[in-house]
Order: sequence, then C-alpha cells, then structure tokens
Amino acid sequence: MTISQTIAVIGGTGKLGAALARRLARAGIPVVIGSRDADRARATADELGHGIKGAGYADAAKAAELVIVAVPFTAQESALAEIAQHVAGKIVVDTTVPLNPPKVMRVALPEEGSAAVRASNLLGEGVTVVSGFHNVAAHKLATD
Repeated sequence: MTISQTIAVIGGTGKLGAALARRLARAGIPVVIGSRDADRARATADELGHGIKGAGYADAAKAAELVIVAVPFTAQESALAEIAQHVAGKIVVDTTVPLNPPKVMRVALPEEGSAAVRASNLLGEGVTVVSGFHNVAAHKLATD
C-alpha cells in the first residue's frame, strides 16, 4: 500500500527524525526531510534512500500535507517559526520532549504545561497539533 500524501519530517537529519523518515518511506509514503541546512537534508536523504527528499525547514513544510516536528526542545521555537506560515490547515505532529541540556534526564515543562501546547500556541489557530512518538527510542525505530 502506498500513500500519495507527502509527509515532512522537520529535524529529519537527527536520530529520531531520520528513523521516522526511513520507516515512513519504507512503507511507501513520500517523505521530505527538513533541516536548517538544506544541503545537509539532501545528503541525509540520499543516505537514507527509499526516495526520501531533503530541503530546508520551510520548503519541506510547504511540500507536505502532514508535518512531523522532531527537533530538540531548545530548537522547537525557531523551527516552528520557520514553518508556521506553511502549515496552516495541516496537521503537525510534535515529538518534542522538554529536555534542557545538560540535565536531559529531567523534563523541564514549559510555562504552557507541555511542548505540544507550546507548539500549538506558536503555530496558531489554523493548525492542528498532535503530540506523539515520545516513548519509542530512535535507535529502536532505526532498526528493522
């Protein structure tokens, strides 16, 4: 079975993002990974194979009907700012866990109460934000 709608993985060059992108693409779903550095996204896409494409954050979000955000909490606000104008009317799946280095073993809840509520506030009313993929390790997703 293939799905014709493209899924963007913002932060697709990171461990979780790359693992999700690879799994989705192996299932026949068109995937574009987004990175702050479009060249890095294209290089990672080539490494992952399965027809995955690479782009900058904004271009990846523009190209997709569903967007998965898989960036560290410290990069969440800036990543969402880059994609905000391109996700109106779309579903955004936020994987962000509010961990702040150096104590990444302890959750540091934002003022809004969760990273997903924060994402929803940052993206605005026209975007449906769903929270997910918080309890499966990237290294498990990266294996067959």
